[in-house]
Amino acid sequence: TLQLIKKSVESQTALLKKAINLLKQGKEMVYSTCSILSNENEEILRKIRKQGNAEIVPIEFEGMNQLPLLPTKIQGTLCVSPNEFYEGFFIAKIKKL
Repeated sequence: TLQLIKKSVESQTALLKKAINLLKQGKEMVYSTCSILSNENEEILRKIRKQGNAEIVPIEFEGMNQLPLLPTKIQGTLCVSPNEFYEGFFIAKIKKL
């Protein structure tokens, strides 16, 4: 429901803000959700990036082109489409500035 999504967005935003605050400058972390919805992924990252203390580190690895990827609004992030092998998820690598 829309109410559940709204609660998830609020929780995920708070958790990610806290995690970035705890992350040491120059270090990296991974943000991942079991959702393919933009408002639970890219929109949260946009809010966080506006604070100016974090940047997206592009994710690249061998075999990445074999994943069933969905388009994302933030370059360097991945959104894997649900299929017979995956339930669908989003992943981003974040570096604290």
